[in-house]
Amino acid sequence: MAGHGTDSRVRITMLRTLLHGVRTWFPVATFLFVLGLVPPTPLTGQAISGIVVEAGTGIPIQGASVILLNRAGERLDWRLTNVEGRFEFRMSGPGTYRVQAERIGHARVLSDPIPIDRGVTVVYTLEAPIEPVILEGIRVASSRRCEVRPGQGASTATVWEEARKALEATSQTSRLGVYRYVIRRHERELDARGRRVRSEQSQIQSQLLTIPFRSLNVEDLLDRGFVHSGPEGITYYAPDADVLLSDPFLDTHCMRLAEGEDEAAGLIGLSFEPTEDRGVPDISGVLWLDPDDAQLQWLDYRYEFLDVPNSERLGGRIRFHGLPDGGWIVREWYIRMPRLETTLRAGRRVRTRLVGLKEEGGLVLRVTNLRGDLVHEAGADVIDELGLDAVAFLEDRTRLTTDEDGRVRITSLMDGNFNSRVFRPAEECDPDKLPRGFGYLGILAGFVLQENGEPAPGAVISVAWPEVTETAGGWITTPRVLTVSRLPDDGFFFVCGVPRGQPVEITVQWNGIESLPERFRLLRTHRLSQKDITIRRDPLRRDR
Repeated sequence: MAGHGTDSRVRITMLRTLLHGVRTWFPVATFLFVLGLVPPTPLTGQAISGIVVEAGTGIPIQGASVILLNRAGERLDWRLTNVEGRFEFRMSGPGTYRVQAERIGHARVLSDPIPIDRGVTVVYTLEAPIEPVILEGIRVASSRRCEVRPGQGASTATVWEEARKALEATSQTSRLGVYRYVIRRHERELDARGRRVRSEQSQIQSQLLTIPFRSLNVEDLLDRGFVHSGPEGITYYAPDADVLLSDPFLDTHCMRLAEGEDEAAGLIGLSFEPTEDRGVPDISGVLWLDPDDAQLQWLDYRYEFLDVPNSERLGGRIRFHGLPDGGWIVREWYIRMPRLETTLRAGRRVRTRLVGLKEEGGLVLRVTNLRGDLVHEAGADVIDELGLDAVAFLEDRTRLTTDEDGRVRITSLMDGNFNSRVFRPAEECDPDKLPRGFGYLGILAGFVLQENGEPAPGAVISVAWPEVTETAGGWITTPRVLTVSRLPDDGFFFVCGVPRGQPVEITVQWNGIESLPERFRLLRTHRLSQKDITIRRDPLRRDR
C-alpha cells in the first residue's frame, strides 16, 4: 500500500463469504432460519416418511439432523425432525436409499438399505442411541501432531465430528425459510492493539429476510486467498460453515487439539492451519467446543501469510448458537482489518506501520417466524454489553436504556433501519479533568432540546456547583463552572469532571435564550450519569 497517513484504500468489506454482496454492513439475516415453518405438502411419487426415536424408550427426538443417502453413500437431501420426531423425503425415482440421523453430543445412526419402488411411500423408524459422546477427559497433549483429515478413532477426529455436526446444521438450515429479525450491526475504530474503542457507530435493523444465503466459491478463496487486492482497495474475507466443511479446505488444512485459556478456559479447541504457504493469504483458527455437551461455541480465526505489520491482530470471531428445535444460527460475529500508515524515510525507504484497527460485526437480537412466533431472542433484546460508562441512543435520540449490568435493551421497533450511536465519554475526557480512577468525579451526558423536542445545535451548556476547600484560615467556598460550547447538530453533550453525589445547577444558552437553572445530582455509584436538558425560558427574564 502506498501513500501517506491512514491508507484510505483499505476497503472495509468483511464477512463477504459469510454475507455475500454486502460491503459495509452485514445482512445477518442470511444466518437466520426457522425450521418447520412451511407445513408439509402431500407426498407424491416415491417417499420415505420416518420418525427418529430414542433406542430403548421409543421417545421421539426433536431437532435431529437426518440425511438421505443413495446406494453409493452420497448425500442427497437433509431434514430436521419436528417436535414429533418426524421427517419426510421425496425422491425423483425408485432405488435403494439409506437415512442417517445424528445429534450433537451423540453417536450417529445409519439405517439399513431401504428399497423404494415407483410411487411407494415407505414408513421407517430410526432408533438413535442415547449414550452421549464424551469430550471431557480427552487429553490435548495426546494430539500434538497436526493431521489432515484425522482418522476415525483419534481424539482429533472425535472433536471434529461434533464441530462438523454444528457447522453442517448451520450451513443447511441457513438456506431455509423466510424470517423476521432484528439485528445490530456495528462499525468501530480501535487502537492498534484492539483494546481501546476510539469511536463506534451502529445500526439496528428490523425487516423481513427474503434473500437466501450464498457464500463465495471456496475454490476461489483457496486460489486467490482470503484477502484480495483490487482497484477499489483491499477486501478481507472470512470463512463460513460451507468453507470449513468443503473438501478443498479440509485437504489443505491440518487439525490438532488445543487447550482453552482465559475466555476459553474449560473448553476444548480444535485448531486448524494451512499445510503449506501457497503464495496467497490464508487463515488459521480454533473452533471452541464445550466438553460437557459437545456444543460448538465459537470460531476464532486469523490471517496467515499476510504482508502487513502485526498481522496476528487481524482476524475475527464467529459465535454459533443452537436453537431449541435443533437448528443453528450464527449469533454474533466481528472481523478486524488494518489501518496502515505509510511514510517515506531517508534513502527512499518506505515504512509501513499499523496505526489502528477497523472492526465491523453484528449481533442477532431477535428472530421470529412469519406467524410471529419467537424463535430466538438475545437476552431480551440485549444490544451490547456496553458497561455503565457508555451512552447509546438511536438516530432520533431515543435513549436505549441500560440495566444494572450496563446492558442496552430495546423494547419494540417498526420495520426499517435505525442508526444508533454508542458513546464512551470516559475515553474522550481530558485526563486533567478526569484523573485516573475518577475519584469522586464523574461525567454528565445527555441531549439539549428545545421545548418542542427538537435538538438545539450550537447551544452552550454550563454546569455549576460550590466547591468547599479547607485553608489555614478555615473553610472557603469557591464557585466552580464547567462549560461546553457549540453542541453538535443532534444536541448531544458530555461534561467531564462533575462531582458525584453533590447537587449541581445546569443552564443552557441558545439563540439568545438562557434557560432556567436545573438542579441535578450525579449518581454517587456511577461514573456516568445521563440527563437531557430542555431549554425553558425564564418568564421574568427579558432576553435581547
